[in-house]
Amino acid sequence: MSYKENEVVAKYTKGNHKSDCGKYNVNDLLEMFDEAEITVDEYGTTDGVTVNDCTDQSLNFPIVTKSLVVTSESDDMFCYYNNETDLPCDKIDSAELDNFRGIEVACSASLDNEFANESI
Repeated sequence: MSYKENEVVAKYTKGNHKSDCGKYNVNDLLEMFDEAEITVDEYGTTDGVTVNDCTDQSLNFPIVTKSLVVTSESDDMFCYYNNETDLPCDKIDSAELDNFRGIEVACSASLDNEFANESI
């Protein structure tokens, strides 16, 4: 695992629309990381796959097709593959999605601040 758990802003589990903390959804992820490449190690190396490549946007609400973790390190935001929670799962419907809570992780205001700065 390349990211540090205390820097985690949100986790997205494969097949879901909302982050595991329930604060962010895949639309937030796409707005923050539009065409940004996935980080594969602690040195910031990427493998050419973008965050957009890890989502299915053909539904009424986009879902992640690969489990991802968003971290905040200093002033930078990174998106990593989360192989620890990449469990096989079927696409879930919107009724299940509303009830999904997943693993509780501490969310930070970093994503809100970063998004606000991007919007200016």
